[in-house]
Amino acid sequence: MQPVAVVVCLPVEDPELSLRFYRDGLGLSTTGVEDGIVAFELPNLSLFLIERREYARYIERAGLTRPPSAPGAVVISCAIGTKDELDDTLGRAAAAGGSVARPAATLDGSYTGYFSDPDGHLWELVFNSRTESAATR
Repeated sequence: MQPVAVVVCLPVEDPELSLRFYRDGLGLSTTGVEDGIVAFELPNLSLFLIERREYARYIERAGLTRPPSAPGAVVISCAIGTKDELDDTLGRAAAAGGSVARPAATLDGSYTGYFSDPDGHLWELVFNSRTESAATR
């Protein structure tokens, strides 16, 4: 398989709250809200936030009957270009209504921190020499 694009869909309770968290709090650029989906275009990833009931319908359309995954069932991991950016992002997440699950610290040779969005979706932020090199290209 060689995907042309990757999309991650997260179920959210309140799309407007999530929009404010990601757009205003974290500073992500949105392509807008269409059909109840808030879309963000990130490097190498499209992030779609879908109201929880619509998300359940989305799952059913795939022929599945199980309920949507619980928040935190997936970890979204991002390479960050500097330690300062990582620290800033954790602070912005907390100020915007998320929570810092684990403050930044050196883990396994990388500077790493974790936050959850208002719906409990877990994000891992990682800085190391590889991410620093990629950020300067």
